[in-house]
This record gives sequence, structure tokens and C-alpha cells, in this order.
Amino acid sequence: MIGKTLTAALLASALATPVQAQDRTDAIAAELATMRAKIAQLEAEVAALKAKPVEVAPAPVAVAAAAPAAAENPSWKGAPQFTGKNGFSFKPTGVLQFDAGYVGTPGPDRTGTVGGLNYNNLGWNSRGRRLIIGAEGTLPGGFGYKAEFNFAQGAVDYEDIVLTYRGEKSPFQITIGNFFPYSSLDTVTSSRFTSFLERASLTDAFVYNRRLGVGVSLTDPKNDLYTLSAGLFGQEINNAAFNRTGWQASVRGTFSPSLGDTRLHLGANFQHRVAQQDAQNVQYRARPLTQLTDQRFIDTGAIAADGDDIAGLELGAIHGPVHFAAEAQRVWTRGFRAGRSFGPNNGVGGGLFYTDNPAFASAYAEVGLFLTGESRGYKGGRWDRTKVSKPFDTGGWGALQVNVRADYVDLADRVSGTGLAAPDYVNGGRQLGVEASLIWNPTDYLRFVAQYGRAGYQGGPRAATVVPGSAEPLDERGFGVDTFGLRAQVDF
Repeated sequence: MIGKTLTAALLASALATPVQAQDRTDAIAAELATMRAKIAQLEAEVAALKAKPVEVAPAPVAVAAAAPAAAENPSWKGAPQFTGKNGFSFKPTGVLQFDAGYVGTPGPDRTGTVGGLNYNNLGWNSRGRRLIIGAEGTLPGGFGYKAEFNFAQGAVDYEDIVLTYRGEKSPFQITIGNFFPYSSLDTVTSSRFTSFLERASLTDAFVYNRRLGVGVSLTDPKNDLYTLSAGLFGQEINNAAFNRTGWQASVRGTFSPSLGDTRLHLGANFQHRVAQQDAQNVQYRARPLTQLTDQRFIDTGAIAADGDDIAGLELGAIHGPVHFAAEAQRVWTRGFRAGRSFGPNNGVGGGLFYTDNPAFASAYAEVGLFLTGESRGYKGGRWDRTKVSKPFDTGGWGALQVNVRADYVDLADRVSGTGLAAPDYVNGGRQLGVEASLIWNPTDYLRFVAQYGRAGYQGGPRAATVVPGSAEPLDERGFGVDTFGLRAQVDF
């Protein structure tokens, strides 16, 4: 196009007069300048288009790749929970429990310590029952962790400190660390969710506590129908000595079918415990339905033995707002006596010898009702958190629950003869407690508890002190103690 124009212009110049030729030359020069400017402008626009990035709609794969970054934003489950890439997660945990209450003084009004009973540790009292701070989460490859520390009473104690592993879609879980052996329904239930201020007396009387160990659990993650757990444990994590030779083997199984609208709990457990070599003895005792005092009115004292065996049965049910629970356990000691002695490198640590193996028992039964219609939480063979139907912060009243319990411990056993002391008789005493509690949960993670209990006693090491003028034998002397307690709790 430009070439044809130039050719026409040259022909016209050749045929024109000199003056016309000059005019034509000037016009052609002007037209060429204009064309050069337009060409330069077009080239600049093409260069600009080449330099500008092309905007393309993001592909679906780009959206999927961005999802893990969004998951790192914290969610909320009682506390912020952070979930990152490749299976990492982190959640702070904690429990704050503040208790106050009263433990009655049995027998004559006294002060100080009389007959082994410290009267100054009775009456009104208060304490930070649990001040627990910790964290839990997951790790890549199916691993998990939990670590919680209790700062109550101005000292550091250890709660659950564990590492777990569960394969993808596997019903088996391995737990390693410091945790409760598989011992009973009430014992393995978190203190956050118990129906009274303290667990049933068998937990205290038969010395259940967390131990270092490893356990394997078979569960039903789909229907939550059964559990089967077994573990091997050493001694407590806070045992600072190097002669930690005591150990324990535990097994527990549960079955929780549904019959219509009723969820059942059936369970059994067994423990085989071996005492530490240089202190081969066992001792069973229990507080009066509360830990607002350290005094015990039933106590076997130390019994020379290399350990014990414990078998227990569990029964529970949930029907709408009503729940029921009952357990019974029997303890058989493996005592030392004539013909059965301990090894040359061992010792009984002051334990008393009896002519045969003493045996003891404990049982409880309780019923609870949610006045506001909730159902008690249950998961994995233990009691769990109850979901509040109408939380206080949204205009409701929260959840209100009443519970009653009968709790029995028998620490007396006649192994032989007619005497009321070793080696014929273990005068540990018997305790029958009757308790009632009122629990208010304004929200899922906030709880207030009021509890009254009456503990009745027969015999035991304090009977002579509390009932000094009775003509009855020491193992038949009876007395009672009233207890009252309050708790404020928040957990996350």
C-alpha cells in the first residue's frame, strides 16, 4: 500500500512543471512523515500488548492447593484449635477447679491429733482442686500427643502425658506415656465430667492413679459399640527413685448396645499389680467422700504382700435425661506369711504379716436426671461431655442435673482366729456413703457443683478414738460424718 502510493507520487512529479513538482514533493514529504508517525504509534501499541500479562481464570487445582493455607486459620472447640498442613494440629487445654466445703468432726470435740486422727484437718476448708494447663494435637502419619500439668497446691504434678498412634481407618490405637490404667468406668472418666466432686471411693481406696506405660486399644470408630484395652505399666511418673521395680498389667472391655431409646454400658476389668521390691506391701484407705481433708476413717495400714489382683464389673445406662451407673470390685492380696517369704534383696517396708491373704471389696450405684432434658455424654466406653441444649449465653438456663449415689467400701477381713488385729484380722473398717449433687452447666465448658454427703462407719482404726466409751468391740463401733462441698469449674 505504501509502495503504490510512493510510485504514484513519483510519476506525478515527473509529468508536472518545476513549480508543481516542488509542491508535490513537499506534499509527499508531509504525507510520509504522517505515515511514519502512525507506524511508530502502532509499533508502540504492539510492544505494550506483548509486555502486558494475560489474565487467565484460576484452574480448579489452584483452588485446591490453596485449601491447606485456609485450614491454618484457628477453629474453636472450647479453645482455639490450629490445623496446618500434612496432619499437624495444636490446641491448648486446661481445667480450673476451685473447691470449698465442710467435713464434720466425729465424736467428742477435740483439737490437734488424737489417736492418729488430726482434728485440725476437719471442718471448713477450701482448695484449688485442679489447675491444669496443657496442649494436645496431631502429627503427620497418624500420631497424636497430649501433655497436661497440674499446678494445684503450689506444686507441679503430671496428668495425661502421652504419645498415640492410630493408622488410617484402623480400629487400633497405641498409647505410650503417663495415663490411667484400664481400671473402671468412673476411674477412666475425666474429672471434668464426673457426676460428683470426686470419683467413686474405689478409685481412692484401691490406689488408682496414672502410671507410665503402654497400652493398646481396639475400638469401634463407626458405631462406638465396643472397646477392648490392655496395657503394661510401671510406676508413677513422679517417682524420682531409681528402684521403680513395681509394675501393673491391666485389661478392660466394654460393650454398649442400644435397646430402643436406651444406651447400655456393660464392662469388666482386671488388674495384676506387683509391689516395688524394697517396699513389698499394699495399703488401702479412703477419704470421707471429699478431698477437702486428708484424714481417712477407714485404713488397712500396710500389709506385707508382693502385690494384689483386682477384678471389677461395670453397668450403666442412658435413657433420655436419665442415667444409671454401678460398679463392683474385689481385691485379693498376695500376702507374705509362714511358708511364703520375700526374696533376700527385698523388704516389706513395715507391712504387717497375716496368717492368710486378706481380701476387700467396694461398690457403688448412682442415678442422675437432667431437669432441662439433656442426655449424659458417653463415648468410647466412658462418660463424656454433655451438650447443653439451651446455653446461658443465648438466653437459656443451661443444663441442670441432679444425682444421688450410694458408695460402699469394705476394708475389714477376718483371715483367721478371733483377735481384732494382725495376724488374725484386718481392722480397716467399713464406709457407707450416701451422696446427692446438683450440677449446673451454663455452657458446655462451664460447671458449678453443690454436693452433700453422709458417710457412716463401722470399726476401723479411728473407732476407738471417736467412740472411746463404747462397750462394743472395736470392729463394730459405729459413727458418722457429714460433708458438704462446692465447686466452680471451667475447662477448655
